[in-house]
Amino acid sequence: MMRTLLMCMLLYVAPAAFGQVSIGVRGGYNASNVEISGNAPAGMGIGKGYMKPLHSWHADFLLNIPLMERLYLQPYIRYIRKGAVIRDQYAGKSDLSGMLITKGTRLELDYLELPLNIVYKLPVGRGHLVGGVGPYVGYGIRGKYSFTMERDGEEVSRDFRKVQFSGKADDNLAVIRMAPWEAGAHLSVGYEFFSSVNIAVNCNIGLTDTDRSELTRSRNQYVGLSVGFLFNREDY
Repeated sequence: MMRTLLMCMLLYVAPAAFGQVSIGVRGGYNASNVEISGNAPAGMGIGKGYMKPLHSWHADFLLNIPLMERLYLQPYIRYIRKGAVIRDQYAGKSDLSGMLITKGTRLELDYLELPLNIVYKLPVGRGHLVGGVGPYVGYGIRGKYSFTMERDGEEVSRDFRKVQFSGKADDNLAVIRMAPWEAGAHLSVGYEFFSSVNIAVNCNIGLTDTDRSELTRSRNQYVGLSVGFLFNREDY
């Protein structure tokens, strides 16, 4: 998978050999969530409205390719942890007294992403105001689903299961299975200083279903804050 993404990056570099290309690194914070729609049976699976943001991180390797005055192509490889924190789903019921109840706590998903942004840079102050938009594709590398076992409101044990990234559908609610590939839209707004330091706020909106269950539909989404540095700057 990594080899495929690197080859895609190289394909972008080839036409840019006629321009002045910069490379850069970037990293930062992101708050991600999983948008769930559909109808799972009550009390089973992860239901709609039970997710809240997972606070995590990302790291980028990017290219800055001039296309024309103020317009650039910025493809990059991003390693990112997505997912969500899972709220309590069960209200205490008398008929569940004495029974072991499974409660999900966190869904953590590591992805490699390849966003392809068209970026416009507007001179403002001691640098450039930067806005970018474009598509992205992502591939799931690994993931885990954390949960607790409780009896009468008291925690008995805590454990996790690995997420299975697979293109095969399965409605076994005891297994967390997700599609390995996803795609969507990526937007960013930021500022590049003449010192080559840059900051950006970015938003990622998943448009494809990552849930292998036929009962529900899940889409990844996140907002993030990045700080980075562009090397070999020759575009100013």
